[in-house]
Amino acid sequence: MERDLYKLRSKVQDINYANALYASMCNMKWLDHVTNEEWSCTWRYSGDIVAQLRNNNEDYMDFYCNGNEGTVREDVLKDLHELGWSPKPWGND
Repeated sequence: MERDLYKLRSKVQDINYANALYASMCNMKWLDHVTNEEWSCTWRYSGDIVAQLRNNNEDYMDFYCNGNEGTVREDVLKDLHELGWSPKPWGND
């Protein structure tokens, strides 16, 4: 997943998209279309990934707990699907 996300570097320069991508990775598992492997990360790591992609001297705290964690915005869903990933919400188990 992380390697694929680098293809979104230009899109995350928009702070609204960056926040939406962060929120999409929180409280969500992502399923690889090819391998069927699941990927997930912590909220902190999600913020770190977005900060690294933006490369604007930010860190995870610039995104951490910004709201909407676990919400996958439609444009982010489309982009991640095109990269080969689908959301898989956490169950109640």
